[in-house]
Amino acid sequence: MSAIVKFEEIKGDLSVLLKSGDLPKHIKTEEQVYLIQKMGAELGFSLMQSIHFIIPIQGRLTLATKALGALLRKGGVKFTTLEDAVWIYNDGTTKPVHFGDQKPIDRRTTIRFERGDQIEETFFLWSDATTQGLIGKDNWKRMPREMLYARCLTKGANRIGQDLTMGLYSTDEMVDAIGDEKKVIRGEEGFVESVIDDVPYENVK
Repeated sequence: MSAIVKFEEIKGDLSVLLKSGDLPKHIKTEEQVYLIQKMGAELGFSLMQSIHFIIPIQGRLTLATKALGALLRKGGVKFTTLEDAVWIYNDGTTKPVHFGDQKPIDRRTTIRFERGDQIEETFFLWSDATTQGLIGKDNWKRMPREMLYARCLTKGANRIGQDLTMGLYSTDEMVDAIGDEKKVIRGEEGFVESVIDDVPYENVK
């Protein structure tokens, strides 16, 4: 696990990082970087990993989807994608009995998690996203496969590795909850990389 250093010891480095202009948009002060670094150190991340993996949203620190996978692997959790946004038919199968006989009614991603003797298989359905009011969002329209995977991974991480993630919400899950895409910056894979947040940083926990 990374060491937690004092603010004065890294203030110079933080100042250089800020002046570079290459940090995520939600980071504007040395104090912000330091708070993120402290949480990242407890999770076992380096400073640069923390900056890109930990994103504050409305008074809470959240974990980027990629960070969830990294933390699970660091904690000895093996996870395998069993179904990657497969189509589901009326009879519950992933293939129609006769080609062209029926149209798919749902999509499903399933991931198997293993941690020692503990095994969890979690799935997330397109109908779950519909119920939660997610499918109208641009990222769900453009990248349904990636969004189903992100939600399934988050679901499994919460079940098998809450101690590894320290109970932090995933960034994509939190963004979907607040529903303000105007403040969100996404990467090529559709996952959130930065959020422009109006909450004062001293209120972030």
